[in-house]
Amino acid sequence: MKKIILTSFAAAAVLAFTVSCASTPKDSASADNTQTEKTEKNTKTAKKIKVINTENQAKKEETPESIYIKKIEGITLTVSSFPKETTAGRAFSAPFVFKAVKKDGSPAAGLDIAINYPEAKTEGKTAFGLANLTTDENGTVTFVPAVPSTSFNSEISAYPAGDITNAVIAQEASKASARASYKVRTNLGQAGGTIAIVDFTSEGKPITNNSVSSSNLLMALMKLGFKRVGNADFTNAVLKDDTQAVYKSAKALLGNNSAWLVFGTVKYAGPVKQTEDGKHTLTLDGVITCLNMKDGTILYETKRSATVKEDKEWNCLPKARTELAESFAKELNYGL
Repeated sequence: MKKIILTSFAAAAVLAFTVSCASTPKDSASADNTQTEKTEKNTKTAKKIKVINTENQAKKEETPESIYIKKIEGITLTVSSFPKETTAGRAFSAPFVFKAVKKDGSPAAGLDIAINYPEAKTEGKTAFGLANLTTDENGTVTFVPAVPSTSFNSEISAYPAGDITNAVIAQEASKASARASYKVRTNLGQAGGTIAIVDFTSEGKPITNNSVSSSNLLMALMKLGFKRVGNADFTNAVLKDDTQAVYKSAKALLGNNSAWLVFGTVKYAGPVKQTEDGKHTLTLDGVITCLNMKDGTILYETKRSATVKEDKEWNCLPKARTELAESFAKELNYGL
């Protein structure tokens, strides 16, 4: 009896083991399938990561303006030296020297510099030339202009080279530029000339004889070293405001005895006014044109005003005429 019971327990143990072994592979396969499903799900839902190359993006975003601004950042241009004024037909006594330094004060070597300088005149208007130089190891550039063939009362400028047809670059170049006086006196001061200026009354009527403004300009020019200068009356031609009519009238009268002719008008800008402090003030407006008597071309033209303040009303007109004449003389000294 005991033997039967033992056999039954043994059989039960064997059966239990068999069932256990049979069920284990099934559970494992189920777990593997579940894991696979999760992996596939995660794979499907995973987001793509976009890689951005910041270096290439920065390069794409650069513009001509930003490149120029970056190039000149911290650069300072100054005038090291420049020559005294000269006379048309004579070379400057020394070169124009500009220096470029970095923010830390060290020389900006190898920097391209553009030089903008007066080169010629057309109908009295200054035309500028452009020279491109590169700074040396000391950060300097030296510019020696050609012998000027005509007079100038202008400036020469140096700036970091760039496309100044671009408005933004032109503005930045102007801010970074260095400027120097470029003065060339006329060589016609000894050649002989004629003046014909028409004065006007306070009522706006032309004075057809004895031009005080012509005489004042003649004296002012002589003080500057001009010689062989005289006055002439071409009132009717001047009042027509016709340059060629003036030239023909002057040519008929003067022939080849005058190298140049200055003509124009001097008018009241308004009546003489009394100021709050009891004094009197007057403004005169003057316009003059200078012709080359060889061919009638315009050598120079300008407009100027003179305002004076005097204790006595009758002193205003002569004082204003004198100041205007002196202003015109200085202009002509570098404009003819």
